[in-house]
Amino acid sequence: MDSDEEHLRPTFPPHPAWAPNYDRYSSETMVDSPFSPSSSSPYATPRDDVDVDADEEGDVADDSSLDRAEPRIGGGSEPTPRKAVDRPDKPYSIFTRNEKWFIVFMTAIAGIYSPLSANIYFPAIPVLSTAFNEPVELINVTVTVNMIFQGISPMLWGSLADSARCGRRPVYLACLFLLTLSCIGLALTPTSAYWLLVLLRCLQAAGSSPVIALGAGTIVDIATSAERGGFLGLFNVGPMIGPCLGPVLGGVLADKMGWRSVFWFLAIASGVAFVFETALLPETLRTIVGDGSVLPPRLNRPLVPILGRGRKVDPNSPAAVPDKSTSHHTPLSVLRLFRNKDLCLILVSTAIPYSVFYGVITTMSPLFLANYPWLTESDIGLCYLANGGGCLLGSFVVGKMLDWEWQRVKRSAAAKGQLEDGGSGLKGGVPVERARLRTTPYYWGAAAACVLVYGWLTQARVHIAVLLLFQFLIGWLVTALFNINQTLLMDLFPGHGAGVTACNNLVRCLTGAAFVSVETYILDAVGPGWGFTIFAAMIVAAYPCLLLEWQKGKKWRKQREDRDSRKLAAREKRRLEQEDERSRVEAEKQASGKDQS
Repeated sequence: MDSDEEHLRPTFPPHPAWAPNYDRYSSETMVDSPFSPSSSSPYATPRDDVDVDADEEGDVADDSSLDRAEPRIGGGSEPTPRKAVDRPDKPYSIFTRNEKWFIVFMTAIAGIYSPLSANIYFPAIPVLSTAFNEPVELINVTVTVNMIFQGISPMLWGSLADSARCGRRPVYLACLFLLTLSCIGLALTPTSAYWLLVLLRCLQAAGSSPVIALGAGTIVDIATSAERGGFLGLFNVGPMIGPCLGPVLGGVLADKMGWRSVFWFLAIASGVAFVFETALLPETLRTIVGDGSVLPPRLNRPLVPILGRGRKVDPNSPAAVPDKSTSHHTPLSVLRLFRNKDLCLILVSTAIPYSVFYGVITTMSPLFLANYPWLTESDIGLCYLANGGGCLLGSFVVGKMLDWEWQRVKRSAAAKGQLEDGGSGLKGGVPVERARLRTTPYYWGAAAACVLVYGWLTQARVHIAVLLLFQFLIGWLVTALFNINQTLLMDLFPGHGAGVTACNNLVRCLTGAAFVSVETYILDAVGPGWGFTIFAAMIVAAYPCLLLEWQKGKKWRKQREDRDSRKLAAREKRRLEQEDERSRVEAEKQASGKDQS
């Protein structure tokens, strides 16, 4: 305990007003202040020409390289700058490596239920059509609205999870609780109330889908850029289990125990997850707990606080006090993220392959039944294991490769003297766009080639084992595309982990819903061969978005950092003026009281 406290002891006098911004994201360095010294004086003056729009007050610094000035010393009227210093012994989080893996594991468990609740439903559609005495087209409406709410609801929940007024843990628990209640309602829905089935499917999506955005935000809270790839790989294993096991479970449950058993299974499973998260999941949002050493409000505390226990630093130290500069999060602030060109390009380059991937999954059942009529519904469910297995293995392996690639690019840039900011910035000087996008041509090219070949092999009615092999490869490669883009988004917008993931989920879900609604007509019109050729061309056509990000991303990132620095400086200047005004008013009151006495 003593050695840990000595290890984390701050190197300058703490001050509550400024401590929140003490190197809040980097595990290696301090960062430059947005205030620049105007002379050799140790004091610096914030820019007076800064113009901050009133409607942007809720905006937050998108990059954690922003810092604030030192407190005024001895009653001085000007803030002081802080200079970059080498501080490699300052940990990013108090959680140990194993505890971080356990936290990510818990978020992965919660992340299972969004794809699981969607995919387990598919085999039950014919049974539901018979039970509710409605055509399959109307039952498919419940799939469409579920997908729409999967895209929309994370926008609201993501902004709450990024807000210091709420935090990650309460949103996790609220989502799982809503999911459990909606599944119980679905299991008890009378067959004469089709409208209730549609409504509860909307609530089911509202409870299940946000946890994926929350998981990405949690990883940003506890992991540096150099280790996020591996953690994101483990987290994505959870969401990938849904497409892998969902159809198998749905088919068996609907066939053996009826359609209600599908929802009872989801209710029990999500209820167990709710209890598990309630007991153990800690609050990680840095605007609430700092590096994890600050005691959060009671609602944000786990019932069994075993993670991070015994590694508390001085509660007044700059390492521990939470950073409040990123606490203004609303759904509107999440929507404002779409103003960033790099975000939009990355989202488009993710949405197109995702739509094609979803098209491969949804068309597998009718295509396989047409080619191999001897397959039963249980056999079709088992065929989904190939695609799901590729997703699972690809997610974990690619996550590790992203971490390895980050270190390789860092060593290469250091050897060539190409580290940004001399290696003292947020990411240790690593050129983010190059580190994340250098291998993308291989993944995008291979994914498009596999989709193309898969289509023509399907039309040729080759042995089913060959198609399952390509299902595995497509799952592997498209998962790699997701992981690369998601990790890049987390690096570019570290203060908006849940927000950017919500944006990503919105764009890809709406695009996927639109694509799924027309893909059947395309395949019926031109056949699987040419149909999947068109789909492969869509993947290729999306890649120039990443090329443009590779070329222009650094420029846009620097512009965003400069803009946010000016906003932060202006906000700090107003805060100081308000403090001066309050001090003046208080002094006048005290002087008036003395005169009267």
